[in-house]
Amino acid sequence: MKPTIGRIVIYTLYQDGLEPCRQNGGETELPAVIVRVWSDTCVNLKVLTDGATDQWVTSACYDASASQRTWRWPARA
Repeated sequence: MKPTIGRIVIYTLYQDGLEPCRQNGGETELPAVIVRVWSDTCVNLKVLTDGATDQWVTSACYDASASQRTWRWPARA
């Protein structure tokens, strides 16, 4: 798939870029909206948190294996 503005992706969140946010012993994966496309693998995101504030991420890279600070496409049902 090709990233476009407004598409929903899954972002693997790391708090402050240093320590992982722990949820059930692993990284926290959250929905994010693509707000700018740099290339087929690099985008800016607005990460939708389950709290009072959302998080902005610039130049996030695609990684299907969901490594830290990357985005991937949601699984299809």
